[in-house]
Amino acid sequence: MRPASSKAVLMGWAARLFSFSGTIGRGSYVGIALVCVLIKHGMDLSLAALVFHRDWSPLSYLMPLGVPLPVTGIPADARVFVVTMLATSLPFAWIGTAITVKRFRAIGWPEWMVVLFFVPVANVASFAVAAAWPEHSQLERSSSNRWLGRIVPVDRLGAAVFALVATTILGVAAVALGTRVMGSYGWGLFAAIPFSQGALAAILAGVHRHRSLPESLLVALLSVALTCVALLAVALEGAICIAMATPIALVFALIGGLFGHVCQDRTNRPRANPATLLVCALVAPLIMGAEAIVPRETPTYMVRSSIDVNAPPMVVWRNVVRFPDLPPPTELPFRIGIAYPIRARIVGSGVGAVRYCEFSTGNFVEPITDWEPGRRLAFRVARSAEPMRELTPYGTLDTPHLHGYMVSKHGEFVLEPLPGGRTRLIGITWYQHHLWPAAYWAVYSDAIVHEIHMRVLQQIKRLSERRPVAAPRGNRAGRLRGTSGRQVRRLEPK
Repeated sequence: MRPASSKAVLMGWAARLFSFSGTIGRGSYVGIALVCVLIKHGMDLSLAALVFHRDWSPLSYLMPLGVPLPVTGIPADARVFVVTMLATSLPFAWIGTAITVKRFRAIGWPEWMVVLFFVPVANVASFAVAAAWPEHSQLERSSSNRWLGRIVPVDRLGAAVFALVATTILGVAAVALGTRVMGSYGWGLFAAIPFSQGALAAILAGVHRHRSLPESLLVALLSVALTCVALLAVALEGAICIAMATPIALVFALIGGLFGHVCQDRTNRPRANPATLLVCALVAPLIMGAEAIVPRETPTYMVRSSIDVNAPPMVVWRNVVRFPDLPPPTELPFRIGIAYPIRARIVGSGVGAVRYCEFSTGNFVEPITDWEPGRRLAFRVARSAEPMRELTPYGTLDTPHLHGYMVSKHGEFVLEPLPGGRTRLIGITWYQHHLWPAAYWAVYSDAIVHEIHMRVLQQIKRLSERRPVAAPRGNRAGRLRGTSGRQVRRLEPK
C-alpha cells in the first residue's frame, strides 16, 4: 500500500478545516482553534505595528470585526487599515465557523447557534463550553442525589426565584469586582456580566425540567433588571450610568438567556453541568482582568456644532471670549445631573491667556493656544470637571467612572462671516472616554457634548443679537446718562 502523497495530505487537511460537513472531536476542535488564534494574532500584530504603525492587543478582537469602527464613519487614513484587517480575517472566520458547526453537531447543539461565533463574549463562552461538552453522554433528568437538583426548588416559580436571587448576587459581586477593584468599565462589565447572568439564570431555572424559550429569556432579563435595582440600592452605581448601560446589558442578557436555554436539557450530563456553570461564572472576571492588564488605544472623538448669529464677527467675538451667567438649564440631561456650563471668563489676552469655564460640577481650565480676534479662539484643556453628578437615593455618590473616564482634550470656536453682516459660530471639542464598547458609549458622549455646545452657542447668539434701546427724544447726546455721569447703555433682546 503506497503512502499518501503530500498533495493528498494537504487536501485532507483543507477539507477538515474548511468543510462544514461531518463532526469534530474535542482535541481537534481545541487544537485547530488555538493554532488559528495564535497565527491570526501574530499576523494582526505584525501588520498593525510594522505596516500601519498602530497598537494591537488581544482585546482588539472584542471590537466589531476586530477593528475600531467610529460611529460617524471610517476616517480616510484608516480605511486601508480596516480593509486589510478584514481581508486577512476572512479565511480564519471561515475556518472558525466550519469547526464550530461541526463541533455543535457532534455534541447535539443546534447548528444555528454558530452565530455566537460572531458575538463578542458569547463566542468565548460558547467555545469553552462546547470544548468541554461530552459527545456521547446520554441526557439524564435531575434526581435528588445530584447537588444542583437538591438546592434548586422543583416547582417553576421556586426555580425562577432561586435563579434570580443567585444570579443577582453574582452580578452585584462581579460589578463590585470590576469597578472597585479592577477599575474596568468595558466589555467585561457591560457585556460579559449580563451574558453570564442571562445564561446562568436560564440554566438554573431549567434544572429540573425544560422551560420554554420565552420563560428562559424572561428570567434572563429579570436577572439583569434586578441587578440594576440592587446596584442602585447598595450605592455601587447611580441611576444615570445604569440607565445608559441598560440597553446593551439587556441585549447581552438575551443572548446569554438563549445560550442557557439551549443548555437546559443537557446540563444534567455528568461532566457538562460543572463545566457550563464554571464557564458562565468565570467569563466576566477573566475578561475584566484582561482589560485591566492589557493596554488599549483610546480613540479621540470630535463633536462639531454650529449656529448662525445675526451679528458681525467682531460682536460675536466679544461674547465668545467671555459671557455672563447662563439661564438655568431646561434640557433633560442637564436637569438630571449631566454637567452643564454656567459662565465663562478669561484672564489675560492673546495666546497664553487662560479661559475658565465654570460647569455645574467644577471648573474647566483652558489655556489659549490660538487667538485670532473675529476668526478663531482655540484652547487646550488643562483640567476637566466631573462629567455628571449621579442620581442616587443617598444624596451623593462618588463612583470611579466620574474620574478620568471622560476627558476633554482641546476645543475651539470658529467664526465664519456670512452675507448681510451675519456670522456662523462653530464650536468644536476633541475628547476621549475610557468606556467600552467605545462605539456604544460614544453615542451618549457625542450627544452630551453637542448639548453643551448648543447651550453655550445659544447664549452667545442671544448676547450678540441684542441692541441698544433707542435714546428718548430731547436727549441731544443721543444716549442715557447714569447718576455717576458714566455712559450707560441698556441692552434688550430684539
